[in-house]
Amino acid sequence: MPTTAMRDATVLLYLSELIGTRVTSPSGERLGTLRDLIVQVGTESFPRVKGLVVTVGGIPTPVYVPWDAVEAIARTGVKLSTSRLDLRPFERRDDEVLLGRDILDKQIVDVAGRRVVRVNDAQLALYGRVLRLVAADVSTAGFLGRVLPRWMIEGRLTRKLISWSQVEFFASEVPQVKLLIPHEKIARLHPADIAQLVEELAYPQASEVLASLEDEIAADTVEELEPSKSTAIISSLPPADAADILEEMDPDDAADLLGELPAEQAEGLLKEMEAEDAAQVQRLLTYPEDSAGGMMTTDFVTVPEYLTARQAIARLRQRKELPDEIYYLYVVDNEINGRLVGVLSLRNLVTSPPDSQLKDIMVRDTIRAHATDPADEVARTVAHYNLLALPVVDEGDHLLGIVTVDDAIDVILPEEWHHRLPRLFR
Repeated sequence: MPTTAMRDATVLLYLSELIGTRVTSPSGERLGTLRDLIVQVGTESFPRVKGLVVTVGGIPTPVYVPWDAVEAIARTGVKLSTSRLDLRPFERRDDEVLLGRDILDKQIVDVAGRRVVRVNDAQLALYGRVLRLVAADVSTAGFLGRVLPRWMIEGRLTRKLISWSQVEFFASEVPQVKLLIPHEKIARLHPADIAQLVEELAYPQASEVLASLEDEIAADTVEELEPSKSTAIISSLPPADAADILEEMDPDDAADLLGELPAEQAEGLLKEMEAEDAAQVQRLLTYPEDSAGGMMTTDFVTVPEYLTARQAIARLRQRKELPDEIYYLYVVDNEINGRLVGVLSLRNLVTSPPDSQLKDIMVRDTIRAHATDPADEVARTVAHYNLLALPVVDEGDHLLGIVTVDDAIDVILPEEWHHRLPRLFR
């Protein structure tokens, strides 16, 4: 479907039609051959062409021709408004991309389609005297157009175009220059969609995406990834950046990830993390993976039994951070290292009379697990009692953590089912 940019253009061209054509003087004399087009990325939805890379007979290295020197451009070639060329070798500058060298055959993200694709050709649009990059061609026709005569594919194969305004390109594809690409379009996607893209990308591009995201979104994305991918990407990031992401992750997920890394590397990342976050994760790492302690998270809310419902709600409002999902409040006998004495659902809390004490409205007969209980036994308990979370306590009934239903399901279901479930159950 034509984009607005395409409809407003006076001439539409493909990069494959232009590369290799003649560059001539105002009188028609051949000056050289067009080898590439230069655009500046990151500033416009449809980057304008700012210059040409041209080879001139007898000169071993290409030269630069500014776009201001172009009088006309067509499938037949480029006509300049001057015969004088600067014959100094072309040198790339930061933020400059060569369309042929840096974009063709490279991975990009089709943000609207939420998929990773490979560029087979590039469509350009001429608006008066301004030439802009307007679309990526990801079709077979785009590739064949570069290797076969044009007459062999015209009318026989259909090009598939993606508006460049919906494309994310990667700076890691062009390591020779500094490119600032914020990946704002990818950042607006749901973390599950970002994770799916990251799974398809090569590691340098996947790491680039993750490093560009806000820490909270990056953490949600990492939690959606397959373990092998998440550990590889976290390992590729600068330790300080990786630690920032780990701090935003659920403690149990962060512990699982660090548990997959070499001990020395995991220890280094723990040292980069905030002390409180690192202590929570380090505590979880002391438990066997196939135990309740290895399954649990330390992200939960406790309240003392002597509070009223009104006071408990006020405390929740005053907390700077709350778990992403609060299934239950865990009631303890006192605020300092208190013992678990009951559990209270949010529904019961908000529907109870405001002056009711928690000890009078909580469920006292609380089903619980111990840190050393086998993981499969804990999962069966969660399933049997239809729980959203199960508290884990020590021998003195002090609350250590909770096992959520999503972690229990990970134990019960085969691995291939994990990513078929909605977020609540993972």
